Amino acid sequence: MLTAAIKTATRTAIKACGGLDSISRAVRVGITQLSDYCNREKAAVVPVDVAVELDKEAQEPLILSVMAQAEGFALVPVKFGNGLLPHDMGKFAKATSEVLQKGFESMADGNVDVQEAHEILIHAQRARTSLHHIESTAHKIIADGKPLRVNVADGVSAS
Repeated sequence: MLTAAIKTATRTAIKACGGLDSISRAVRVGITQLSDYCNREKAAVVPVDVAVELDKEAQEPLILSVMAQAEGFALVPVKFGNGLLPHDMGKFAKATSEVLQKGFESMADGNVDVQEAHEILIHAQRARTSLHHIESTAHKIIADGKPLRVNVADGVSAS
């Protein structure tokens, strides 16, 4: 099931990067190989160096978080958000909604299987990352001792 979860995360990362054509220019492998990394009928699994590049391009640790979870770990970012509080709060709201939606969908048949649990964890990681960005911005406001100006309509923060 680990391979399936990594392949799902790889597919999600490639989609977030604009698809196979777009991302193939940014990594060391071609479209066919990238496609194989997503195909559950193929044995090939995305190598770590390509996973790192895909996650960087997706601006989210989609693949690496699944790999970490497989070993019983969770990724914790050391560099948090860019201070775009309205944007980060919107991402957090969307991510938590996705966690709940996937959770309820998974429970609909009375069971949560391994694949569904992996999918819940993927959505939970996104929510956690967004929450870390919000917390980082709040800590920066406190440390700087001054308010952060925001334009909620535009979703933009300014110092």
